[in-house]
Amino acid sequence: MTHYTVTYEVESKDIPLAAHNIAIGQSIGNPNIRSEIEMSSNIKEMEALVRSIDGNTVKIDFPLKAFDWPNISQLLCIIQGGQSDIELVEKCRVVDIQGLPYMNKPVLGMKAMKKRVGAKNRPLFGSIVKPKSGLNEEQLIFLVEQMIDGGTDFIKEDEIMANNSYLPLPQRVEIITDLIDKKNSNVVYSYCINADPMELMHNLEDVYDGGGDCVHINFWSGLGAYTSSNAMGLITHYQRSGIRILTDPGNRFSVSWPVVVKLGIMAGIDTMHIGMLGGYYPEGESEEETLHAFSLCEQHDRVAALSCGMNPDVAKEIRGNYGDNWMANIGGWLHSGDSIYQKVYEMRKSLD
Repeated sequence: MTHYTVTYEVESKDIPLAAHNIAIGQSIGNPNIRSEIEMSSNIKEMEALVRSIDGNTVKIDFPLKAFDWPNISQLLCIIQGGQSDIELVEKCRVVDIQGLPYMNKPVLGMKAMKKRVGAKNRPLFGSIVKPKSGLNEEQLIFLVEQMIDGGTDFIKEDEIMANNSYLPLPQRVEIITDLIDKKNSNVVYSYCINADPMELMHNLEDVYDGGGDCVHINFWSGLGAYTSSNAMGLITHYQRSGIRILTDPGNRFSVSWPVVVKLGIMAGIDTMHIGMLGGYYPEGESEEETLHAFSLCEQHDRVAALSCGMNPDVAKEIRGNYGDNWMANIGGWLHSGDSIYQKVYEMRKSLD
């Protein structure tokens, strides 16, 4: 295998020429000005080729040689970068990618996570720490203890928490690992470590050295962050808040959500917030894309986490339609009553 294929939906007054411009512009250089050196044989080997055009659907073959695995940030730059500078390309959306012969195995994955927490014949159950920021040590311990005692399988810090001044990451790792040990619990606790590259690596080390085994990384930290956490042997939760800036089909230039999910799976994520089935949908997000993401996770032994309006009734409906290989992640409903424990217990009882 020498090439991988990217499928685009393109709008242009001249789609064949636009396709040619994308292929050349995203592989070797300016499609309209070809220097002598660009025509040499070693450079021609790096040239992307238009495979087919069917209406607005364009398939382009890119040489694997030009992609340095596992540099997913570079891959995104190749497949959806300079198109926005080509005047002829009015709209361009990446809708599929095929032929990349790379795959990082998950550190835990769906089957092993279900075995670890004893979720044999039910979906996994995740609880989200709220409020998003400002918690002190005593408040965090109280919330997490209520969640563990109520029967949750997975606890995720909110994506805004990160490494903050009021309750720094190393302190959280210490108190939570102590609490989990004290409870003799198999719960998976996901520490939010969103940061720029250098700080992110420090955060990964803080979790690993402190005895934590799972991290929560938002996509703004870059898809490459997931390869780093996977390489360190940490269970990784992919959090998608803000992703529609990249995936919204109304954007002139975008990447479809299933393609982002594929790249996350390649990077080695274990769990991924894929959106919601029922509950409430963000405007412009299709159920078809969410189901595609759900299928990709199940196919590759990853946990599809559903959240945004989750409650026992919605979970029951999803379970009836799609089975047990997913995670019900609950935030707002869990924190809407007087007792966190009671809400967690009620959700767990409904799943059991």
